[in-house]
Amino acid sequence: MQPSNVIYSQLLNYKAPRFEEFPDIDLYMDQMVELLTSWLAPLYFDQAKPCITASMINNYVKNSIVEPPIKKRYTRYHLAYLYVVMVLKQCFSLQEISTLITIYRTMQNPTHTADHFDTFASAFETMLHQVMKTSQANCTVIEEPNWQQHLMINSLQAVCCKIFCVYQIVSFSEAQDQTPSRKQTRSR
Repeated sequence: MQPSNVIYSQLLNYKAPRFEEFPDIDLYMDQMVELLTSWLAPLYFDQAKPCITASMINNYVKNSIVEPPIKKRYTRYHLAYLYVVMVLKQCFSLQEISTLITIYRTMQNPTHTADHFDTFASAFETMLHQVMKTSQANCTVIEEPNWQQHLMINSLQAVCCKIFCVYQIVSFSEAQDQTPSRKQTRSR
């Protein structure tokens, strides 16, 4: 595991992907996993295992959390959807995530995936930076949000606070490991 000061810097400077950054070409499973891992690994700093695997993606498809690939190829839509799933998975069950996404998509034309995703990514990035700086996730990310956007904001606040709490636990554990025990101090 990385030292907590490196983790802090990565979270404080985390850059969520935007829809236009996604490849214009369809991807195979291994390419999807590699790309998603590059974006998600800083958020899953407390895990030794990979944050996303081909098996996980196959399971999400099998359970209708994500639409199936077309001829074994994944589109930008799949990247966006899987990124959102993996961010929200920090706090929510897959069924809850599926419902949250459905609710959010009801506020506008569901063909506006790029706009929905970029709003999500921007809000998440802003809140994560805020909570890492101030220990609070109470910044304004959308002016005059509707109820669906309020739900998204509250969900992201929960995720950002969870990431911050896990970071604090890792930092505390790291500090404890570096502090000599009382027995060692007395025997010196």
